[in-house]
Amino acid sequence: MFTPIHRALGLEPGNLTMNDINQVIAEKVEETADLDWKKKFYGIQNNAVMEEVAKDIAAMANSGGGWIVFGIKEDGENNAASSVNPIQWSADNERQIRNIAYSKIGPPVAGIEFSKIPCGENPDDGYVVLMHIPDSVDAPHFARKGDDAFRAPWRNGPHTVFMTERDIERGFRERFQRGVEQEKTLQGYFEQATEALNPEQGVFLAIAAVPVSPKISAGSVDRDKAIQHTTPRAYSYLMASQRGSCSKEEKIETEFNFIWSQGECVKGMRQWVVRSSAQAAAKYRKHLHDDGTLTGGYCLRRNVRGVQSTSEQYVAGENNHCNSFNVEKALIDFFSLLREHAQERSVSGGFRIRVGLVGDANSPIVLRNHDKFTWNLMLQSEPEPIKRFQPVSTFIDPLAPIEDILPPLRALALDIVNQGGIQNLQVIDGEES
Repeated sequence: MFTPIHRALGLEPGNLTMNDINQVIAEKVEETADLDWKKKFYGIQNNAVMEEVAKDIAAMANSGGGWIVFGIKEDGENNAASSVNPIQWSADNERQIRNIAYSKIGPPVAGIEFSKIPCGENPDDGYVVLMHIPDSVDAPHFARKGDDAFRAPWRNGPHTVFMTERDIERGFRERFQRGVEQEKTLQGYFEQATEALNPEQGVFLAIAAVPVSPKISAGSVDRDKAIQHTTPRAYSYLMASQRGSCSKEEKIETEFNFIWSQGECVKGMRQWVVRSSAQAAAKYRKHLHDDGTLTGGYCLRRNVRGVQSTSEQYVAGENNHCNSFNVEKALIDFFSLLREHAQERSVSGGFRIRVGLVGDANSPIVLRNHDKFTWNLMLQSEPEPIKRFQPVSTFIDPLAPIEDILPPLRALALDIVNQGGIQNLQVIDGEES
């Protein structure tokens, strides 16, 4: 963590302590464009206060991001820290702030984070609380005022003012330009993912996830953490909260956990490459970039079940035929890994996602389905061949609660399998077992 307090006191990045806060008071650190002292928490009880919260958050987001610090009183002359005023704090306070950031600001401000500094040994001694509002690619943000009006606040030094027409016009131009640049970045990573595996060895799923706010100055991904991703994926991240334990889930988990494991980890330029070993049952390649980006390629053709029926052997022998069931498995593996990677990189604000199926260009891609109860491959006399797969794009925050991740993940999976004439999902279908 590096805050304006670190900058003012000449501190190295890291967590702040009460000694640092006392030094802030002793040196009378003044407010800046990215630092705002608040004697107490807002005390959210009515619309007027919520509008004030929205104004403060939108102003920081429109000005490159910043920190609002609760529990520090300022003097009336220089906007300088003058004393500590410990406050009580709970998860409900954080929930209230985030709700306002979504409901009272347009577009919503995502990625707000909180850090508590205890003022004593007991919880009753209170806290100094730091709230971080990230720089936003969606600026300008408009804070609601009353029922119909919206204003675009921003920070002018230690003060909050409102953007003029020209400021707003410039803000929109910059937003659109950022959108063009983000599209180029996402497409570039997606094209790299489409080259991860050899389509002549089987149709594969290519996927790229680029953070809205990349960790530009982040250090390298820890090697030990990268190596952990060569072991079986943690299926429970995305599915355990959806269903209780049951025989169907246990069967899926038993098969799923070893499909894209048995790999090795090698260092690339500002990334770790997790790839299948030569003996692996199914080929894959995943790139964990230092800036939080994640790309992957998953071979879908290879069948990993112990006993193959005639129809399963047919799929295994046709390079451009694959099981729709494996599309869902690949997405589960990728988003479980993305959740871990985002946590390890401290990436907030969500990811832009692009997914596609890549096969031999000389023949169409054919998706085959399974019987939902026996898990045997269903005979399909008239499949819908995919002559030209249309890549699918979406936005997902992997650090959101699991119940918020599953709906867009299901929509993404359906957009993929529907192109091959498959109407229903098998694993992330949302039905109770």
